Amino acid sequence: MDYEDRLIIYIDILGFSSFINYTSETRVNSPNKILRINNFLNLIKKFFTINDITLSKTRQVTSFSDLIVISINLNEIENIDLEIKDIFFLLLTSYLNGFLLRGAITYGKLIHTENTIFGPGLINAYEKERTIAKYPRVIIDDVIISDLLDLEKMSKLPQNCRDFILRDFDGLFYIDIFNSIRENVDNLWEYLQIIRSICNILINMMENPLIKEKYTWLKDKFVFHINEQKQIFKHSLDNNLTKDDLEVIKMMIYEIDQKEAKKML
Repeated sequence: MDYEDRLIIYIDILGFSSFINYTSETRVNSPNKILRINNFLNLIKKFFTINDITLSKTRQVTSFSDLIVISINLNEIENIDLEIKDIFFLLLTSYLNGFLLRGAITYGKLIHTENTIFGPGLINAYEKERTIAKYPRVIIDDVIISDLLDLEKMSKLPQNCRDFILRDFDGLFYIDIFNSIRENVDNLWEYLQIIRSICNILINMMENPLIKEKYTWLKDKFVFHINEQKQIFKHSLDNNLTKDDLEVIKMMIYEIDQKEAKKML
């Protein structure tokens, strides 16, 4: 069995280990926490098995514990832009369910079958996810961005990637959910549920000094997004985000939900 040149998408569910350990160390809401973990893992499996988008035939998916690895043979890849957009929707799904993902999308040599996965490409993707991605984001190698530009034959990304592949403050390309989240959800209600979930994630993160760097990155993206949505949220935020600010946003969402529900009666 020989190595293949493959597109490799390596994703880690952040905080998963501590979440598991917490449920084993305390009985407070432990059944609910275990159910939440189990539901999210099952949701990921369904995401990659019943997704109705026509993607590359050589796509392989392996998930174990808190890791997800997707790879596609480069010689037979059909829609690299759609493969990456699929990860955008996975990120939306994870935020909605209260989990953060971090990952790296790269090229590398890999053997990846239904029962086997190994190779230098996997090690490279792992190292980039751990040491370069740093924050709750999925980064994309520059060489892949170049190939996406070649797809369009222009100096810009393909239309369906343009709104969610951005260059971050440190020069790295990554998959951003905030810039085009409203255009990529089914309705206002679904958008608001994702925002509510992110509020809860930030509330939990701000109380943990060990993840301050990750919190600051996500907080800054969130604050900018909310301030751009003045037609929905009438409460401006600044970088000194507080728990009260987040509770105000959640209350606004609740009030909008109530108004929409009354319209349906």
